[in-house]
Amino acid sequence: MELKKELEALKSYMDSGDEVKFEAQSDYIHQYFTSEEDQKKIDRFIASELLNISQSTEDVIKKAEATVIKLQLKDINEIVSLSYVAKKYFNKDRSWLHQKINGNLKNGKPAKFTDKEIDTFNFAIQDISKKLGSIAIHS
Repeated sequence: MELKKELEALKSYMDSGDEVKFEAQSDYIHQYFTSEEDQKKIDRFIASELLNISQSTEDVIKKAEATVIKLQLKDINEIVSLSYVAKKYFNKDRSWLHQKINGNLKNGKPAKFTDKEIDTFNFAIQDISKKLGSIAIHS
């Protein structure tokens, strides 16, 4: 009986979603690995797995936020040049803006807008809207 091996089995049941085997493995571990040292190893394992779950959940939320923004900008993308918006309002290039809109991975994490950047984007949309609304063609 090696605790590390049993914890790896527990993780595989957790990853596969097999609740019955997961519960049985968890019960087995708690029944046979009762020393203080084993309990510390179990606690570290659980803490590590919870951290992994938390990070995965955070990544999913960030990707969902990017998808919502992308959907909101779908029609605007066809009307307004995002290159113009990136350069004029953010002093950045088009690829920077597309990374944020698409939630592309940057340094291993999905790129996302800060609250200030969202405010700037909203200002840009309103500003462009006013400019377009004030144009009238006369013959």
